[in-house]
Amino acid sequence: MPDANTSNIGPYLTVDYEDGNIGFNSGIRYDYKSIKSEDEMLVNPYDEVFSSTSLSSGIYYKFLDNIFRLTYSGAFRAPHFSELFSNGVHHGTNRYEIGEINLEIEKANQIDLKYQWSNNHLGIVVNPFVQSISDYITLNPVDSFINGNRVYEYYQVKQVEFRGVEMNIHYHPHQLHSLHLEQSYSFLQTVNNDSKHGLALTPANSIKTKALFDFNEFKKLVSYKLDFISLDHKYKFKQKSFAEYEELTEDYNVVNIHLGLKFNERFRSVISVNNLLNEEYSPHISRIRGVAGGVPNPGRFFNINLKYDF
Repeated sequence: MPDANTSNIGPYLTVDYEDGNIGFNSGIRYDYKSIKSEDEMLVNPYDEVFSSTSLSSGIYYKFLDNIFRLTYSGAFRAPHFSELFSNGVHHGTNRYEIGEINLEIEKANQIDLKYQWSNNHLGIVVNPFVQSISDYITLNPVDSFINGNRVYEYYQVKQVEFRGVEMNIHYHPHQLHSLHLEQSYSFLQTVNNDSKHGLALTPANSIKTKALFDFNEFKKLVSYKLDFISLDHKYKFKQKSFAEYEELTEDYNVVNIHLGLKFNERFRSVISVNNLLNEEYSPHISRIRGVAGGVPNPGRFFNINLKYDF
């Protein structure tokens, strides 16, 4: 990486308004970023200024237990220093990364709709969205190696689209308020209009389930030290959308269990067994899954968290 000087300034303004069941919020931000470098590593001196304005506006309406929200946002992002100038091994990932000095500002437009409903026992959230990005900056593997490290190159895609939906359901029975059941879904589809291949490091779709039991209503029946016990399960789908020369990832299941202890009002602890079934897996967004034949996430491991409030 060459030596360089960079300066950033980003003033912003937000406005919130609510009247009865209707609300409105909006924000605007101006960003100015300059990067200068005369390092001998560069063939020519680099002196560029990136400036842009981002904005977001949303309106929401409350009707009984229902909340509807519609939001539009237009965002801009200047290229990062590493995206411009990288030329060497990233030792945290064993990748040889090559930057692109001619990167331009990335521009995105997004519309998302959020519906939320809840009562004393059940809550539902549904959040579909669509995002279109011009001059999308991405890091893709290529079909070459340098000193045993796969080469990754930064470059811009003319037009990409992200479409997806996130959903969450939270339920606790009337007869057993201490039991909480939660289910969440995250689905994402990407479209690369410049290629028949997908985009690198795209998160796989997932389903998460969590069951939690709170002991605080049963102190007369159980030890006062017990706070809660929870079991959560995450299922990641096989990632079928990937960039050229990028390794695909299979689906996997991860189960975790947590036991909360409350010794007094100030001193608490959580004992966890993570990856209870000792599943061998690598998330598709892992930066090290392609290193030395693949470095998976940790197998079964234990964790103890202690917290004391002074």
